[in-house]
Amino acid sequence: MSPSPRCRSIEDLFRRVQTAVVTSATLATDKRFDFLAARLGLDEEDVEPTTAIFPSPFDYRRQAMLAIPTDIAAPNVDPDAHFQGVMRATLDLAAASDGGIFVLFTSHKDVRAAASELRARGTERRWPLLVHGEEPRDLLLRRFRESGRALLIGTASFWEGVDVPGRALRGLMIAKFPFRVPTDPMTAAHCEAIEARGGNAFSEYMLPHAALRLKQGFGRLVRTATDRGVVVLADPRAVTKAYGRGLLDALPPAKRVIATWSTIHEQVRIFYDGR
Repeated sequence: MSPSPRCRSIEDLFRRVQTAVVTSATLATDKRFDFLAARLGLDEEDVEPTTAIFPSPFDYRRQAMLAIPTDIAAPNVDPDAHFQGVMRATLDLAAASDGGIFVLFTSHKDVRAAASELRARGTERRWPLLVHGEEPRDLLLRRFRESGRALLIGTASFWEGVDVPGRALRGLMIAKFPFRVPTDPMTAAHCEAIEARGGNAFSEYMLPHAALRLKQGFGRLVRTATDRGVVVLADPRAVTKAYGRGLLDALPPAKRVIATWSTIHEQVRIFYDGR
């Protein structure tokens, strides 16, 4: 039997080098490295990693605001109402910031639906609208940087590995928690293996993945000590579900505003007027 990918990571890398440094702003979940260590095979008895968390150089409380509307429908309860709430909040955020925002979804279907809805509302007459899947990613990013006031609607690859420092990116709309699709074959296999040994697939696999991806999405905003912006997390489960607090606590300590969208909208306008 061939070794699993988890075992091969040990055999092919970590046991072949004297020292390996693994570093990123989004490796820890719940201020621990257990999830990542298990995924990399670094929880074996003969491999004991040394871990550390260092403070961020950014002043998040001054540079960023995290806003969570409490009156947008939950995506798992009323998807249509949630989508319309996200569209309304996106347009309000864009008006307050004069564009320069990423609108992040978790599926290409939602990206296409959002692009269609915003075009139907005439959004392109005011801001350039860039849509993941319609052009190569590098071209979309270049056009976004050059415009300085575009709206970029994306999924997957725009949650991580994208660097847009400066004023070109000054707002994020995160439509909902980035949970993995449970019917995806790899996800289903991991969850079945966890349940088979008596574990809880949601808390051991789905939640840690969502926490890392959420931090990665948030991390698109503040890239330098002078960047400023607002992140809107349009998922009320952040405050209505017990696991929501843990996901929020994993995010940088930006100023939190948890209220109805009308109250948040006013706070967002004040934030941008003060730049």
